[in-house]
Amino acid sequence: MRFDYFFEPISVDECAQLLDEYGPDAKLLAGGTDLVVKMRNRLLRPKVLVSLNQLPELARVYKYDDGIKIGAMARLMDLSKSPLLTGPWEVVKRGAGHVSSTQVRNIATIGGNTCNASPSADTIPGLMVLDAVATIRGPKGEREVPLEKFFKGPSQTALERGEFLLGCTIEKFPAGNGTAYKKYAIRGDTDIAIIGVATRLQVDAEGVVTDARFVVGAVAPVPLRIPDVEKLLIGHKLTDELAVSVGKAAADCIKPISDARATADYRKEMVRVWTKHVLKEAYGKAIQQ
Repeated sequence: MRFDYFFEPISVDECAQLLDEYGPDAKLLAGGTDLVVKMRNRLLRPKVLVSLNQLPELARVYKYDDGIKIGAMARLMDLSKSPLLTGPWEVVKRGAGHVSSTQVRNIATIGGNTCNASPSADTIPGLMVLDAVATIRGPKGEREVPLEKFFKGPSQTALERGEFLLGCTIEKFPAGNGTAYKKYAIRGDTDIAIIGVATRLQVDAEGVVTDARFVVGAVAPVPLRIPDVEKLLIGHKLTDELAVSVGKAAADCIKPISDARATADYRKEMVRVWTKHVLKEAYGKAIQQ
């Protein structure tokens, strides 16, 4: 594992300048759980490593009047235990707690899990159903991108030359919102997800769904939001029959690939099954608020 230069910038300005200066020759180092493995296996050979570990402000998670901000350097283990991630935000805690092993979660960061842009990332479906917005820093300053539009393909993001992820912002949701995320993998969390399903349901005083988000991971080149499924839920109370019907519709909407972990047909079947469970869990939380 070789590289020419190693930098530890002490400000976001310096970090952006370094990334802009070295361009594609530079790679950001956060937790390193993906990057270091790829370098050891000679899948990546960056000339320059730029570490974010001297930017403690990026590891903070804090509430403000209208929502919550999660810094890109927040460790997944910390997020999986955070007392701030309550109510609908709890789905972020759930996703973080499903990423790989305890050892990996102690090191890996939410920013790394996001920017790795894996279609099967466990934290992303939950963030997407919360309408999370990515804050990006670059040589020209900051800009915001809805997380739904952040992913362009496997290992491809909206980040441009010199840009890096500062974190994500999530709005505060009113009472009557419930969320859920479920991962399916043969050997549990240490395996990459065969599928991951997340949803957010908002209900009124009568239990009728007034808003919905539905996202599936590991079934497309990017984590996939399915508006057609959301439309089936809005205007109805969730019954067992509706949950089953929506699960079938979700399976019909996706076109997954077959790979070493599962066939396309198996993924579709698991989406059908797990959709029902995720909807019932989120609905139960929503009507209890």
